[in-house]
Amino acid sequence: MLSFIKRICQQLENITQLLEKSVHQDEVCSSTKACHDAEADPPQMLVLLDINQVIDLLKISEATYYRWVKQGELIPRRKGKRHYYYMSDLDRQLKEGRRRGRI
Repeated sequence: MLSFIKRICQQLENITQLLEKSVHQDEVCSSTKACHDAEADPPQMLVLLDINQVIDLLKISEATYYRWVKQGELIPRRKGKRHYYYMSDLDRQLKEGRRRGRI
């Protein structure tokens, strides 16, 4: 029982240290230009798109979508088993599609 309590105390100390690091990083981040630029993104850039929206936007088939994910051309943000993307995640594919005349 005593060792269990010691492990809990150690975990709490680890959590406290991680929180302190996170607060410090937030303070550093708030003073840098990169973080201000990220906060200044237009709201539409922060909307999560699902697979069907991405397929429609890129004008590709479902098979192409999964092939691109497997090849690493698209890197989804996962929530459980579902794939989501921000518009900023799709910029390279949109530019490539425009270059090739697909979009």
